[in-house]
Amino acid sequence: MLLSLKSKKMSEVLNEWLIYKKNSVKISTYQKYDYEIKKYLIPFIGDTKVIKLNNNYIKDFFNNEKIAKLSNSTKNHLLVIIKSVTNYSISKNYLSHFEIRNIYFKRVKNELTYFSKKEQSILEKYLYNNMNLNNLCILIGLYTGLRIGELCCLKKSDINLINNTINVNKTVQRVRNDDKSNYKTKLIIGTPKTRSSIRIVPIPNFISTILKIYLPKEDYYFFTNKNKPKDPRTLEKYFNNLLKKLKISEYNFHSLRHTYATRLREQNNDIKVISELLGHSDWKITQELYIHSSIEYKKSSVNNLSKIWKSKSS
Repeated sequence: MLLSLKSKKMSEVLNEWLIYKKNSVKISTYQKYDYEIKKYLIPFIGDTKVIKLNNNYIKDFFNNEKIAKLSNSTKNHLLVIIKSVTNYSISKNYLSHFEIRNIYFKRVKNELTYFSKKEQSILEKYLYNNMNLNNLCILIGLYTGLRIGELCCLKKSDINLINNTINVNKTVQRVRNDDKSNYKTKLIIGTPKTRSSIRIVPIPNFISTILKIYLPKEDYYFFTNKNKPKDPRTLEKYFNNLLKKLKISEYNFHSLRHTYATRLREQNNDIKVISELLGHSDWKITQELYIHSSIEYKKSSVNNLSKIWKSKSS
């Protein structure tokens, strides 16, 4: 039996759900929920009585001219929120059970950006000949595939130069500051993106040799040599300026991760191994992302066909 809350509005339930979720998700995830609820859901369905929520009403929401113009990614995220709020409402007896049906938005696969072998060579040469902590951080990103947040909060204790491995166990990101300070954002350190992102990543011998030179005396954050992690935003800006200087493709820092995976794929490494190195939650994600190899690899594969012709014609 429904509670006598027929006057309860969606805005009330959405805010109630936010409080309910706050302690069970990462700060960045909570802030994304908060932003999208306040920007899209409350303005459009906030005054609706929760008891009137149904499949057709949700379809009408997504057919709204302003909502329809949003990216499929944003609409899918809004749909996730609505489904979770609906389930929450049912569990609280605010709403009778109903199933959201026939509402979905095709995921648009973003084109992966990665550096060509020539661009990678230009970048590596500059990094090696102008070595400093920023350039070392970029070089490690290129040869480990670590995300920018994972790199920026590496500590001395995370780097094992005996086994030539890096222990990825945390990440740093800049989020909105909700307190009353003058700072609009702040750096927070948390767990990696998924449970699978906590991993041990091997590093090449030449990287270990360079790391020994810069190893802090104390267990500080490696790329600041202080008890404070490197700001990913600062590193991204440095990286962008470097690419302009070198006159190569001006991709974002995450392209180093794609380049790492692409080079591994070009060498015919097992997709599950690559998946584990990247810290993906499912090897099928890796396969879907990197099924299309680089143009250099495609050319090489096609050229191999000529060997078959030569063997037959000789």
